[in-house]
Amino acid sequence: MRPRTFLLMACLAVLSACSAIKLGYNNSASIAHTYLTSKVDFDSDQSTFLKTSLNEIVEWHRNAELPVLANELQTARQALAARDGVVRPVSAEQVQALNLSIRASLRRTANEAAPIIAKNMLGLWPNQIQDIQQALDKSNVEYREERLMQNNDQRVRESTERMSKRFERWLGTLNPVQVKQIEAWARTETNRAESRYEKRLARQQQFMALVSKAANRQIDQAALSREIARLLNAWQSPATAAEIEESEQRQKATIALIVNVLNSATAEQRNNAADRAAGWAKDFQILASNS
Repeated sequence: MRPRTFLLMACLAVLSACSAIKLGYNNSASIAHTYLTSKVDFDSDQSTFLKTSLNEIVEWHRNAELPVLANELQTARQALAARDGVVRPVSAEQVQALNLSIRASLRRTANEAAPIIAKNMLGLWPNQIQDIQQALDKSNVEYREERLMQNNDQRVRESTERMSKRFERWLGTLNPVQVKQIEAWARTETNRAESRYEKRLARQQQFMALVSKAANRQIDQAALSREIARLLNAWQSPATAAEIEESEQRQKATIALIVNVLNSATAEQRNNAADRAAGWAKDFQILASNS
């Protein structure tokens, strides 16, 4: 469990299958509540306030962000669709524009959620600190086993498989050229696995320091909210020149991969992706209208 997922991302994740989005989103607060209460032994008042807070975050996101995301998906649909069987090239600029829009949405959501998370954290008690640390430790063991315990060739294979599955949800079965493109990306990406894990641990330590201050009433709500917002957005805001360079390289490599895979797609694959984007956009519009 990463710090930014403590209350935020758990409640905002939607299921990957298009037909399940509305069900998953409408129940996301309950799902997140069940998940979090399985990790920490909250008392009755804490549990009730947590559920209220999760519902508040989801309803804000439904009203403020879903319409924005729906519009972005409609734009993506236009770029993805093959007209009369003709595949039009997708540019890095188009992919970057979508990337920046999603990042802006995540930043707005983090900033909105931070004060709500702070209120919940200030309701913690010192004896609950260990529950949260144990949840992080368990998550780190699982992360290491999945991402760091294999040799480099195994890491590349599994990273390729994970990314291939993401593309297949949109495009359908990939062709050999696309698989090779993903494998080349994975060989570079896996070289950064250790440094990403170190950053993960560092941010968890910062998060647990805030948990301790909150549980022991050593920080006020305004200061805690600012620190939580900073942590939630830390993955978008590298702190050093080296981190900025690495982040830019990763973004550039991932954008290049998306462009290459899309431009190696058949008309059928591109229309599959366009249909998926249209379906998500429609579901987001319906969800927003049901507020």
